[in-house]
Amino acid sequence: MTLVGGIYEFSIGVNSFEEAIPFWESCGYRVGPRGSLTSSKTKELYGLDSSLESIRMLHQNADSGLIRLMKWEKVIGPGLNMAPLRTFGCRWSVHKTDNIANAYIHGRILKEQGKPIHLVGPDFNLDLEKNFSEKKPFIDHIAASGDVLLFQPEAQLVAMTRINFEVPKYGTINLASPLRLSEGCHMAIVFHGNDLKIFDFYEEIIGFKRYQEISIDYKAGYMPSDMFDLKPGESFTEVDFDNPIAGDHPKEHLPGRLRCFLVRSSEISNDCRQLSRPGNLGYSFYTLRVKNINDMWLRIKKSKAEELTKIVDDEFGVKSFFFIAPDGFAWVVRSINP
Repeated sequence: MTLVGGIYEFSIGVNSFEEAIPFWESCGYRVGPRGSLTSSKTKELYGLDSSLESIRMLHQNADSGLIRLMKWEKVIGPGLNMAPLRTFGCRWSVHKTDNIANAYIHGRILKEQGKPIHLVGPDFNLDLEKNFSEKKPFIDHIAASGDVLLFQPEAQLVAMTRINFEVPKYGTINLASPLRLSEGCHMAIVFHGNDLKIFDFYEEIIGFKRYQEISIDYKAGYMPSDMFDLKPGESFTEVDFDNPIAGDHPKEHLPGRLRCFLVRSSEISNDCRQLSRPGNLGYSFYTLRVKNINDMWLRIKKSKAEELTKIVDDEFGVKSFFFIAPDGFAWVVRSINP
């Protein structure tokens, strides 16, 4: 298979590099390569008549879960702008930490200072490894997971922790950074509907390894239900797609996972997929790397994907192409070869 790794990077439209860079440095990233495109070249790849400057943010030795900061000459929209998890078209990145309270404190102080942040949690899932009703408090070493949402206008960021549950390869925490975070461990997309087959594209065409499928029904006080603000009668299913070489055992999990969420609700939801595409502020596409870009281009051309561009040089001088997956989400594929 031509796919290399999992999700290589998530892209973020920004108003200002001067403001965006210090934030992501506080999460453990550092400035990497810079690149640019003229408006005519940008139109070839992204379909937008706007010049573009980009910076890749690196994270220690990580080769997935990186960031592409993108400053558009002409911004076409505000992006997701702190949209809740359940939003149709939502994207976010999840980063491991060894101290979820530390991440929460940063978010709480920002909120108290009157700055924009959608702060949720921390909340804990006690069903990790086995059902919480089977666990023996004060006797067992109890496994659990915890999340805190730190959604800001240009950063749909989640800090997560695993307690008494080892995932040693699933992200490497930068202990020297103020937020003590890893690279992106998994990146999410949210679709509303009933047909899970909409996500088969990622396994059958792209070549991700399908790892697991989990269904969650509304249940008051249950962490996954509460985080998605489910209402009585609502549910969602999570389908995970991994790096092809990732193992099934938690000790062999690798960062770069794609988590697809299908929300089922009788409510009519605003479709925000157009707000998570290039030209907007905030999260706008995910990037994949491949050994044979021509082969992947042909595979996608024969699929139900749309808006497939020609293979051209991106702002870093790497052969790339853009497309919209059958679920309506934007992606970029780049070559690992010159």
